[in-house]
Formats: sequence, structure tokens, C-alpha cells
Amino acid sequence: MYRSKKSVAAALTSFGALTGALVLTAPAAPAAVTAVGVAPGLSFGSSTAFGTSCSYIATATAAPGDVVGFFDATGVFDPGGWITVPSSGTVTAKWTPIVPGNHTVYAVQNGGAFVSTTATVGNGVSLGPVCLVLP
Repeated sequence: MYRSKKSVAAALTSFGALTGALVLTAPAAPAAVTAVGVAPGLSFGSSTAFGTSCSYIATATAAPGDVVGFFDATGVFDPGGWITVPSSGTVTAKWTPIVPGNHTVYAVQNGGAFVSTTATVGNGVSLGPVCLVLP
């Protein structure tokens, strides 16, 4: 019986080592989009930094090679659709809000993960690179 206990102990030790090695070499969980933001640009006027019909730069951070899209129910993005994340880990798109009010800007990874940020938008008058935001 002593010999069989040694065999069982050796088998369990081997199994434990193999399991540990598999855990250490398992692929990592897929990366997700980790941040989104919108730069206010050159807006002036009312207390809000964003105006309708003016364009701003939306930026999302994710792992290189991931695919990310931007979304706002009352705004448009250029480019629209999916954007492959380059080696820098950030993607950008031009965001133009269409209506005044509270907006939620989403960065969505093609796997379903997303992050969001909010922005209050006033009535804007685009003056080229500058935006006059009216009260």
C-alpha cells in the first residue's frame, strides 16, 4: 500500500504542476475600450463648452487592433462606423452635436464593451474653427 500512496502523490503533484502551467499560459481576456472623451475645442459664449453644428474631437482608448465605434443618438461622427485602433491605442472621430441638451457620447468595442461620457450642448454658431455658443 505504501507504494500506491506514492504513486497517487506523484500523480497529484504532476497534475498540479500541469494545471498551474495551463493557468499561466491561458490567453488573457479580450481587451475593452477603456476611455472616451470629447475635447471642447475653441468654443466661447454661454456656460457650456459645446454647441450645435460645431465639430469637436472625440477620442477613445483601447488595445491596438481592437475595433471601436462612436455613438450619440443626437449627433454625428466622422468617420462613422467602426475604426481599427492603431498602435498608439487611441482612435478619434469628429463629433457634431445636432440638437442642444444633454448628450451621452459612447465608444463601443465591436465585442460589446463600451464607455461613455456626457456633454451639455447649447445652440452653436460655427465660425470656422471657432464656435459661438449662445445662451
